[in-house]
Amino acid sequence: MNKIYIGLLAGLTFGVSANAYKSEIVEVSIKVDEGKQTFRLVCKPKMVRSELPANWVDSCNGIGEKLLELAVENGMKLNVVAKPFGKAGDLAQKTTAELPENVMPTEIISPEFGG
Repeated sequence: MNKIYIGLLAGLTFGVSANAYKSEIVEVSIKVDEGKQTFRLVCKPKMVRSELPANWVDSCNGIGEKLLELAVENGMKLNVVAKPFGKAGDLAQKTTAELPENVMPTEIISPEFGG
């Protein structure tokens, strides 16, 4: 089962063009936990706070949702959610406004999917 799961994620990772993982403001990657047969999505802003739009986490969630849909299309059994970054994304969105203008927010990590 472990090899099948990793194979599905590898197919998903290599089967999608790089543009599906990025926007002008964020980049989303997949972090696999082979032992649990799960994965998390990681979203990193590509701009400092003063250049980020107010709704930058929406970009993370949009790309994350597309990646979850692709995982399902590739045979993984998981629920596709509209806001994969959940409460962490909500908190990041809210607290970004409090950062100094020249600071880049750190990554947001989703809950686990799969398993």
